[in-house]
Amino acid sequence: MDDPITPRNTESFPVDRPVEALLQDHNLARKLADAYLNDTSMAAKKQAAIQLVQALHAHSRLEESVFYPGVRRVDPNMISHFEEEHQKLDDVVATLMGMTMDEPQADQMVREMINMALHHIQEEEDQFFPKLQQANIDMTPIGLEMQSFEANLVHTQTQVPPPRMRR
Repeated sequence: MDDPITPRNTESFPVDRPVEALLQDHNLARKLADAYLNDTSMAAKKQAAIQLVQALHAHSRLEESVFYPGVRRVDPNMISHFEEEHQKLDDVVATLMGMTMDEPQADQMVREMINMALHHIQEEEDQFFPKLQQANIDMTPIGLEMQSFEANLVHTQTQVPPPRMRR
C-alpha cells in the first residue's frame, strides 16, 4: 500500500451531512479491499484485512445503532434489507475477529467479507442515499448522534483491543 490508509478523524465529522461520513467509510473499505486483493506482500495483505475487519465492525455499529433507526421512515423495507445484510456480514466479521490471518480459512473468509461489503455499499449508494436526499430530512440531529456514537466507539476501541485478532 503506497499511501497510508487512515480512518476519518472524528473531530471533522460532517454533522450536517452524515451521509458524507458514511461515504468516507465506504471509500476506506474499498481502498482496504483493493489493498487486500491486489497487494503482493503477505504482511500488507494481513494488515489490510485487519484494518478492514475493524473498519467494517465500527461502520456496522454506527449504521445499526444510529443511522438506520434515524432514517428508517424513508424506506422501512430497504432498511430491513440492509439490517439483514449487516447481520450476515457481522457474523463473518466476528468470526474473523476470533482467528488469526494465518489460518487456512482466513483468506476465503476475508474475500467473502469483501464481496458482501462491496455489494452492500453499492446498494446503499445507488438505491438508498438518493432516496434519502430526495426525502429532504434535516440530517443534523442524526449527524450529531452519529458523531457522538463514533467518538465513544473509538474511545472504547482504544481502551480494549479486539478479541484474539492477530496478525
